[in-house]
Amino acid sequence: MTSEPPESGLDELMRLSRQTVNEGKELDRKEQQRLEQRQVVQGALKGLREIGVTVTVEQLKQVATPEIIEEVDSLKYQQGTEGLRRLITRLANDLEKCVDDVSASNPDMVPIQRSVKTLVILLELLSSIQ
Repeated sequence: MTSEPPESGLDELMRLSRQTVNEGKELDRKEQQRLEQRQVVQGALKGLREIGVTVTVEQLKQVATPEIIEEVDSLKYQQGTEGLRRLITRLANDLEKCVDDVSASNPDMVPIQRSVKTLVILLELLSSIQ
């Protein structure tokens, strides 16, 4: 049985240095993979959001005024949702005023009036907690 000579201190330091460098490279490689995966996922999510926005705008074209559609189109490229929240609040308030005017002369509209007022309050709550 042959025994290997004991490692010198310098050899041990060199081995540990190589091991540390290799582990560092492996960590860097894994971090790079995570970054690439994150970018792929973010790209996919962005694509899904864009599809959702496109579908929603197409639905709006069937019911909304051209001014609303134009405003929503301009909001697609803005960061955040502040512009959309202002638009929704404005429309909800306009709807509430119209329903109030109609229900003043038509008692059958009172349940609809309450529903619209409830909707306006809930939309305000949603805007304030986002």
